[in-house]
Formats: sequence, structure tokens, C-alpha cells
Amino acid sequence: MIELIITGVLCFFVGWKFRGSIMISAMKENPEKIIQILKEVEQINKKEKTDSKEVEVEPEKVGQIWYAYAKETGQFLAQAPTLEEAIKLASLRFPNKTFWCETEKSNLTKSA
Repeated sequence: MIELIITGVLCFFVGWKFRGSIMISAMKENPEKIIQILKEVEQINKKEKTDSKEVEVEPEKVGQIWYAYAKETGQFLAQAPTLEEAIKLASLRFPNKTFWCETEKSNLTKSA
């Protein structure tokens, strides 16, 4: 049994090193292609972030007012006396977005 574990760990290590050496040689041979691929991935990531139709809301209660912020960017979305109203106002302000939040956090309230 111990032989199988040692063989598995050894194979994993050899495969990891082999993959790394292949990547390094590919970068040395054609760095422009790697740079181009990374730029394409960056453009795709930016497009996905800006085109995202769903926004997770980070709620915060200060005094009697609820504030809604976009969790990923920190952008202010809306404020209202209740969290539900704040999310409704955010959806009116940004009609092409869908808002959602998890309200099971215990530290949502801050004193004014």
C-alpha cells in the first residue's frame, strides 16, 4: 500500500515538473504568442465583468437606513428604509441588471 502512495506522489511530482518545463520552453520559443493569449484572456475577463447581468449586493445598515453596494466593485447602488426597497431601487436605477444578496450575515448593522 505504501508503495502505491509513494508511486502516486512521485508521478505527480514528475508530471508537475514536466508540465512546468514544457511551459517555460514554450514561453522561450514564442513569447509573443503567450502575450497574445494572455491579452485575449484579459479582454474576455473584462467583457464578462462589464456584461454581467447579475450583481451580488453587499448590504449595510447604518442607523435606520439600508445601503446597497455591488459586492465585486463596491459601487453604491441604492439606499432605503428596508433592504428589499433598496434592492428594488437599485433595479430601477439599473434596469438591465439582476440583484441578489445573502442576508444571513450577523454584522450587517453599524451604529450611526
